Amino acid sequence: MSCIIQVVGKKDVGKTSVIERAIPIIKSMGYTVGVIKHSHHELDLQGKDTYRFWNAGADIVSFLDSKCTLFFKADVKDIVNLLPVDVVIIEGFKELNLTDKRIEVSNVEEDVKRLISLVKECRKLNGVKLISNLGELNINDVKVRLLYNLLNTLNIREVKIASIS
Repeated sequence: MSCIIQVVGKKDVGKTSVIERAIPIIKSMGYTVGVIKHSHHELDLQGKDTYRFWNAGADIVSFLDSKCTLFFKADVKDIVNLLPVDVVIIEGFKELNLTDKRIEVSNVEEDVKRLISLVKECRKLNGVKLISNLGELNINDVKVRLLYNLLNTLNIREVKIASIS
């Protein structure tokens, strides 16, 4: 399961800037990063928040509003648990406590440091093995990581697939 960090704060306080500045640092630490942005309006265009996250190097950016999500219709908690990355940063959803790792933005420079500090507490999935009938699967493969996260979320430790005749 990914390390989940929630970044909240009032409008125009610097939430996007904190995340945007932290992403390259987190990436340089060897983590993969996904960002979920809560929004009350349509998908951003060039120069807007989601574009800025992609430009900063996020491996996955999930855009959510009241009408749609970038990937599939799902609850934010489902998406958080399935993203095949080491670190998931959530911007917004202030009314939901999605994690105990939460930053209320008040000072961009200090909050970038706080975000990086929280990431340092996270673990990578380097020690995890998934074994199939084909042998060991590469946990760094996006589809394998997605499968691992799904199984972990469902608390499944072993799966056998049998052919139905």
